[in-house]
Amino acid sequence: MAANPGFEWDEANRRHLARHQVTPDEFEEAMSRDPIVLDYDNVDAEDRWMALGATASLRVVVLVFTIRHDRVRPVTAYKANRKLAGYFWRQKGM
Repeated sequence: MAANPGFEWDEANRRHLARHQVTPDEFEEAMSRDPIVLDYDNVDAEDRWMALGATASLRVVVLVFTIRHDRVRPVTAYKANRKLAGYFWRQKGM
């Protein structure tokens, strides 16, 4: 289970990621490997970001997160579809 002090984890966001077969460790890996920010929105008076990132095993995931108290709070994550994964790798020059 992820324990990075730069991330805000609780049972709710761990469970949400698990529904999409993404682990907290994968989320943190993808965030630490130069993700590409795709979109931004304000949801319920909170800024939310959507990004694409890759895990150490090169799995491309969509990351949805917010920043609270200088920490990343994961909202959800899920495997990127083929189109988004291709976009990610093209942007990374691969």
